[in-house]
Amino acid sequence: MKNFKCKRCGQCCHSPRLSKQDISRIEKAGYEGFIYTDNLGNNYLKDKNRWCMFLVRGKKSSCKIHGVRPKICRQYPSELIHGSCKPVELAFDKFIENK
Repeated sequence: MKNFKCKRCGQCCHSPRLSKQDISRIEKAGYEGFIYTDNLGNNYLKDKNRWCMFLVRGKKSSCKIHGVRPKICRQYPSELIHGSCKPVELAFDKFIENK
């Protein structure tokens, strides 16, 4: 998004839905046990206290898997409301391709 500068607040770091490519990329980086599957068979990153399990919270939050993060995380933000970093919707499913 034009003129967006991440403040590393972590407000966008809720467990997104994962594509097959996301899962493969994260596994190739050596991570395992990070997938939560709902009753419909959709895969998400596991969370920790309602935040992504890979988020390191602090004044300047960071992502443990930044280099291999899911596609939706790479594309964020697609839309901001009044300049807020909070996601417009937490169900990022509309951005997933090749389920």
